[in-house]
Amino acid sequence: MYGIKEFVKIIRTTYKKCSDKKPSIETSYYISSKHMSAKDYNYGIRAHWGVESMHYVKDVTFGEDASLIRTGNAPINFSIIRNIVINLLRKKDYISFPQAIRMLGGDIEELVRMVV
Repeated sequence: MYGIKEFVKIIRTTYKKCSDKKPSIETSYYISSKHMSAKDYNYGIRAHWGVESMHYVKDVTFGEDASLIRTGNAPINFSIIRNIVINLLRKKDYISFPQAIRMLGGDIEELVRMVV
């Protein structure tokens, strides 16, 4: 039932947001324990990286893994707040999350406008 069933090679073209650079070609390899169609692999890989991109932002930009908030409901509550902030910032045209944080950090009126 378990074990390696297939090796998958994915070649993708990526573009950096707000960049004049040429697109880059990336090759990734995956191992699967079951047989699937190319469409199913594509769906699964894209879903995985969608989750990973959220975790990356939460850890690198907001320092979630280094947080000392560890008791009661506080960790999950702060995680939810980070998710809300990330989703609000993604709707704006900032080049990066650190830039958005610098631009909005002291602008309470703009933060309120984003939520309303």
